[in-house]
This record gives sequence, C-alpha cells and structure tokens, in this order.
Amino acid sequence: MVKNQIEQLMREPEQELEFWREEDQQKELVRMRYVPQGEGGYFQVTYLDEEEGIIGSQVLDEVEDAERFLQKNQPAI
Repeated sequence: MVKNQIEQLMREPEQELEFWREEDQQKELVRMRYVPQGEGGYFQVTYLDEEEGIIGSQVLDEVEDAERFLQKNQPAI
C-alpha cells in the first residue's frame, strides 16, 4: 500500500497525499508531495493545524525515508 502511494506521487507530482494524524494531543493535517528535481527529486511534507495554517515542514530525500514516514504516521485504512 505505502509503496503504491509513493509510486503514485512520483508519477504524478501535481498530486498530494493528505491525511490527519494526532501529535501531542493535537490533530495535524499532513500533506505530502513529490518535487521532481533533475533526474531525482525529494518529498515535501507540510504539517497544518485544524485551520490549515502551516505549523511545520520536512524534506525527505530518499524513497525509503518517505516509505518509513508513511508507515509510521499514516493511519491504517
């Protein structure tokens, strides 16, 4: 499942993966997208509060890092 989501983001960089998570008793909206760059690219993760104000961001350089991030943070479907 996670590998399919990562591959989809890499094939269609205009798409975003979006889900809610709870961190420190607070709900956060997580948006993840792939940013192509040269022959590679990176994953940009943005954290938003319930009013969709940005409260943080993170860059993941490797596909494996993006997979681990989703496995750890994305709620089971």
